[in-house]
Amino acid sequence: MKDDLKMFGAEALYLSASVIVAGLASLLQTVGRTFEGRYSGFFMSGDEYSYSILFYLLGMVIFVSFMVMGYRYFLRKRISNLYRTGMSAKIFFAVISAVFAILMIVAIVICLYLRVGMTDNMRPLWMENTTIFGWPIFSLIFMIFVELIESNA
Repeated sequence: MKDDLKMFGAEALYLSASVIVAGLASLLQTVGRTFEGRYSGFFMSGDEYSYSILFYLLGMVIFVSFMVMGYRYFLRKRISNLYRTGMSAKIFFAVISAVFAILMIVAIVICLYLRVGMTDNMRPLWMENTTIFGWPIFSLIFMIFVELIESNA
């Protein structure tokens, strides 16, 4: 039981750091944005900006490399006993990953709204959606993949 708590604590620490890195990397992606124009509507109006491809890719590389290197050099040795645990511990491992994926969405949205504002938009929209929803989904799938690897070790 004590080993399980250490393992879940290491996972929570790793995922907490990944939430922070995701928020900071999403802020980095908005550096160098260019003004595209204004939009106005019946209810809201604001400005539209476009991403700088260089900083967008730099933020993405930082996030993905942190996830992979953090697992490789921090989490791997701390969850090496996962294959010995029962199914309930593995389900709890996945639930912790899902909770932190939701927290990652919240952190990224808050960081983007702090930088861009509530009424301003970043274009193209698929890049913004990739950051907001793709990174947490990647994090969740990555952690489930890690669980499968460690369970079969």
